Parts: sequence; C-alpha cells; structure tokens
Amino acid sequence: MRRACFAFFLALLASLWLAGCGGGPNADGIRADLDDRLAQALPPGTVQLVGIDRRGSQSDTKAPAGETRRVVYFDAELKLLRDYDFGAWDSPGVAGLISALGAGPRGITGITSGGNKAGDILRAHGTALYRRDGERWVSVQPAGYRPAEAPAVATNAPTGPAAILDAMRKVVEAVQKDASPAQRAVIEQELTTAHANIRARLARVDEGYAIAAGAEHGQYLRFVRALVEGARARAIPLVTRGGEENLRLLRGGKVSAAMAQGDAALDAYEGKGAFAEDGPHASLRAIGSLYPEPVHVLVRDGDPARSVSDLRGKRIAVGERGAASRGTVLRVLAAHGLTENDFKVEEVGLGAALVALRQNQVDAVMQVIGVPSDSIRDALSELPLRLLPLDERAIAAMVGQKAGYFRASIAPGTYPGLREPVRTIATAAILVTGPDLSDTEVADLTRLVYRHGRDLVARGSAQGGQINVATAREGLVIPQHLAAAKVLDGLAAGTAATPGQRSGGPSTQAPASAPASAPASAPAATASMPGVR
Repeated sequence: MRRACFAFFLALLASLWLAGCGGGPNADGIRADLDDRLAQALPPGTVQLVGIDRRGSQSDTKAPAGETRRVVYFDAELKLLRDYDFGAWDSPGVAGLISALGAGPRGITGITSGGNKAGDILRAHGTALYRRDGERWVSVQPAGYRPAEAPAVATNAPTGPAAILDAMRKVVEAVQKDASPAQRAVIEQELTTAHANIRARLARVDEGYAIAAGAEHGQYLRFVRALVEGARARAIPLVTRGGEENLRLLRGGKVSAAMAQGDAALDAYEGKGAFAEDGPHASLRAIGSLYPEPVHVLVRDGDPARSVSDLRGKRIAVGERGAASRGTVLRVLAAHGLTENDFKVEEVGLGAALVALRQNQVDAVMQVIGVPSDSIRDALSELPLRLLPLDERAIAAMVGQKAGYFRASIAPGTYPGLREPVRTIATAAILVTGPDLSDTEVADLTRLVYRHGRDLVARGSAQGGQINVATAREGLVIPQHLAAAKVLDGLAAGTAATPGQRSGGPSTQAPASAPASAPASAPAATASMPGVR
C-alpha cells in the first residue's frame, strides 16, 4: 500500500513538473533574464528589480515550424537607485525599459516628466518570449505588444442629414461598379475631406478645438489621446494620414493644432518641398518640440547591405503619400547619392512595409518614427532584422542644411537585442498651431503638454515620456508662438507665466536653432537585432 502511494506521489510530482515545463519558466528564471535585459538596456546602477509575479502564459501562435514557444506574462516592480531622466533624447530611456520588459501601452507606471528620483518605484505589466530546448526554456526576446485599437471617438462615421448621406451613398455605389483608379481616388479624397471637415467643425463648436494627430495605431494619435485623457482640455484627436495632411488641415482652418515633423513644418512654413504649390504658410507657429524621430533603415539580417549607399537597385518601402516620413526618406536617399531612378519606390505605410519585408517583396524599409516603434518590435518576433547606419558624409550634409535635422543615434537597448548604437539623423516631432487659437488657449495647451510630474507612458504613449521643458526647443526651426515661449520660459524658471496675458503684437518668436547639445552621432555600426545571432 505504501509503495503504491509513493508511486502515485512520484507520478503526481512528475505530472506537475511537466505541466510547469509546458507553461514556460518559473518566476526565478524570468527574474534572471529580466536582470540581464535591464543591464543591457539602462546604465549600470539605474534600477533594481525588487519584485516579480508570474501571471500565466500562452502558446506563441507565431512560433517557427517545429518550435515550441510560450509568451509569459508577469508583473514587475523596480526601484530607482539614482536620479534618472527617462526622457533624455540621447539615451534609451523609456525605449530601453519598454524593450527590456516587453511592456505595451499603459504597461508601465511611475515614469514622470522632468525626471525620476532615487527611490521612486516603477511598476510594469510585462511579457517575455521563451523557446523550448529539450528540458530547458531559453529566452528569445520580450514578446512585444500589439498597438491598441484607435479610439472610437476618432473613427466613428460622421453624422449628418439622412437625405444627404443617402444621396452620397448612391453616387459612390454607382461609380464603384466600373470605377477607374482615378475615380476611386477622387471618391476617397472627397469623403476623407468631408469626414475631417465635419469632425473638426463639430469639435470646435461642441467640444473645443480639434488636433490633427495621425494614422490609426500611430504614435501621434496615441500621444494626443494620452495628452487630453483625463485633462480639462477641450480638444479632440483626429485620425489623419500623417504630418503632411495635418499641416494642410491646419492651413485650411479645419483644425486648430496639429502634430508634424520638424522638417515638414519648415517646408510648409517656407512653401517648399511637398508644399511648393501651396506657397509659404507665414502664420504657422510652433508650440514646441516633443520627442525625437530618428530615421530607421531596416533590412533582413541576411542582406549583404551594410550602409544606405548599398541600397542601389533595391526595392525600398519609403512610406505612403500624405505622411511626412516619405519626404524625409527620399532626402536621406538623395544625400547618399541615390535618386528615384536608382531604386524601386514602394509607397506603403510601416505596417504593410514590414509585412512586405518578411515576405521578400521589398528589400528595405525606411521610416522616420519615435523610439521604440511597436510595429518594428512586433516584426522582430517573426524576422531577424538589422538597422543600417547612415553615412557620415550624408549626415553632415543634411544637418548642415539647417532644415530641421540633427545628429542622433538609436541607442543600445532601444530594441531587444540591439547592442551597438546606430548612427542616423532625427527630426523633432512638434506640435504646431496657426492664428485660430488665442494666446490664452495656446498658453493653456503649452502648460498641458510640458507641465512636470505627468505619466504619459501609463496613459499609452511611450514617446510621451520623452517630453521635457529642457528639450522643448530642440530641433525647432520655425517661429515659436510667443505665448508658448513665455510659458516655457516660466516653467524652466520654476514658475508658470501669468495666464491670459496677451501680447501687443503678433505672437511670434524667431526660430530656435538646434542646440549644441543635440545627440552625438553613434559609431558607424550596422546593428543586428533579435532573433539575432
């Protein structure tokens, strides 16, 4: 009897052990791996992992054929060992922390604008990806996250008189039967314009002012949502195609504020580049710089290219029309001596471009985007990628143009497995406005954006953790609104400017040049990414 009981006990232990193996590593194993990742992502002596609770796991449906992988979920608590500013533009900061922990939007709490203090506690809901190797579980990389769905407020269909909507539907249905590509483009453009116009006017009348944000799932939209969530700001984010469209909506009076790349804003202000036919937008004003947007150049890990100059003859995804990133990418390629005759242009957005890269339909993906890009992190779980550096001569030429570009590097730890800095350039994501808002409204919006002590990361914007008064004029090359400048000066001095003050003349300030402390260039490394050898 005893022998039978003992055998049953051993069988029970074995079954429990196998169940544990089937569910991935235990908390101690996860802790050891997280300690290693945090050490790679942040400077030594920055954080201490003081607690971790395993919260289950699930099978990885994207595992390569023949491999058993599991995504493990956990809650982690970290303690700051020294004062640290996660918003610094020239270090991994928020990006490194997110990549190390595999955390998604709203997944980390405790990061405060203006810098954290020693002793602060950060909490994270994280993920880690493991591969079964015999009887062991081997860490692959943080599992990453899928972007949150676009807010319903920004994607609901516009309302209006039933008769007009019915008439519009009949027109669309009649043309779609044998519509040419040109006709379909007209329909799409007109419906998109009508949608934007209606939402903007309703927002202004009923809810305040509209802010042109960006594409669904994009960083601009996520930031604007985080900014206005829970605030008393009478503003609403609008879904758009991107920075170029935002600037045109602003010029047309359809919105009162807009997100834009710094270089595209300068083109709009001067009436150059994509805005040459529009002429100068003389009333365009900057509220301030928000965070850096480095140029990413991605190829498959096995590609022989080691520099952007090696992309001659390749199929390159440069971005879609209406997005400011596309114009920047073409300038980067031109600075490397490549015209549009030297490569095949693929005009698709980042998500579709990464899919095309995985399916060998393009050879390279180029994108101007804040770090970390969740789309890129997600792609890394399926395909080993490399980031290519920009040539030093091309960087010097573009920075020397004083067109809103500054030297930058994608720091080690920004993405899982990135161990070498990648030399590149960046432009600043900026918030701009026109003459529509009063000085009081501009001052209030500036305080909302730059006030100390907020946690925009916990509200869903990783890039929001990089916003700081100290970098509010970094890479700014268009005139700054005088009301915004006064508020920023007051915040920098520790006191807010007096509300409601109006200037005696136009609300302008001379453009601020990129400061001498712009991020230094990184070594000319070609950095492999995870999945990565």
